[in-house]
Amino acid sequence: MNASPHGGMTAPQNRTMTPDPRSVKTGVTLETLLGALASEATAAEILVSPKPGLVDPRDSGCHKDMDWTTFLLSAAALAPHWGPQARPGLEGDPPSSAFPLLRERGRLMERDMFAATGGVNTHKGLIFALSLWLYAAGHTLRRGQLGTPETLGALAGSPVAGCVERELHPLRETLPPRPLTHGERLFLEHGVTGIRGEAERGFPGVVHRGLPALREARSAGASRNDAALAALLALMSSCEDSNVIHRGGYPFWVGPYLQEVARAREAFDPPRGNHEALLPLDRLLRAHRVSPGGAADLLACTLFVDPLLSPLAANPFRCIFKGNILTEKGGCSP
Repeated sequence: MNASPHGGMTAPQNRTMTPDPRSVKTGVTLETLLGALASEATAAEILVSPKPGLVDPRDSGCHKDMDWTTFLLSAAALAPHWGPQARPGLEGDPPSSAFPLLRERGRLMERDMFAATGGVNTHKGLIFALSLWLYAAGHTLRRGQLGTPETLGALAGSPVAGCVERELHPLRETLPPRPLTHGERLFLEHGVTGIRGEAERGFPGVVHRGLPALREARSAGASRNDAALAALLALMSSCEDSNVIHRGGYPFWVGPYLQEVARAREAFDPPRGNHEALLPLDRLLRAHRVSPGGAADLLACTLFVDPLLSPLAANPFRCIFKGNILTEKGGCSP
C-alpha cells in the first residue's frame, strides 16, 4: 500500500444504501451528513491562516505549483465522494472487507483531484486518512452511539491493522523490483512509518494532540481560526511528517524543525492571536522549502472529529439518536 488506500483496482460497483431509519425528517441520511462534515473539515483546513509553510489564503507557503484556490478546486472535486466513504461503516462491513472498498473509491477520488488541479497533489494523504475516519464514524453511528475519540480512532485504524508489518518490514529482507517510494525509503533509513503508522496506532496525533489542543484553545476564548492553529502546532510537534522528513532530511526534522515548533507553541497564545509568534517557524520552513503537509492532513481530520463528537445539543448526530429531527436552524426539536 502506498501512503494512500488506493491501488490499481476497478471502479467500485454501485452498492444500494439502505435508508437509515435514524435519518432526519427531511430524508437526509447519515451518509449525507457525514459527507457534509468531511467536506466542511476539508475546506476549513484550507482557510486556517497563517499556517507556517503551508498554503492558505495569505499565500502559497513553500509551494510554487499551487495556491489556496487550487486546494478549493480539489476540495470541491472530493466533496461528492466523502459520504460514500462512510457507507461501508454504515452498512456494517468489517474492517477487512471495508478497506478494499475505501481503496477503490479512493482511487476515483485521486483521479478527480488530479483532474481538478491539473495534476497537482493537494489531498492524497487526506483521502487516505479521512476515509478511515469516515468508515469509523459510519460504523459507530450504525450502532447508535458516538463513542469517544479513543474508540473512534481505534476503529479508524482497524482497516489498516498490520500494514506496517506486512508492507514495510519485508523491505528489510527483499527490495521490490521497482524504485522505492519516499515512505519506503524513510522506513528503511530511519524506521519512519509516517501516516501508515499513525493510522495503524489509532491516530494518536488527532486523539491525544490535535483534538485536545483545539478544544483547550477554544475554551480559553480563542477564535476558531486560532484554535485550529494551536491544534496544527500540536500535530506538528508529534506526528512523523513524511513530507517534512523527505524534503528537509531526518536530521532537520529531529533538530531545527521540532525545536522551532516547540518554540512556536510556547510563544503562540491562541486567545490573543499573536500570529507574529509563528513567523520564525514560517521563515525556517520557507528557507528549507519544507511544507508540513502531513500535519495539515491530520488537522483536517481533527476538524472532522471535533463536531462529530460535540456534546452540544445542536449536534445533529445526537439529535438523530434521540429520535428528534433536525430543524432548519440546525438545532434539535422533539
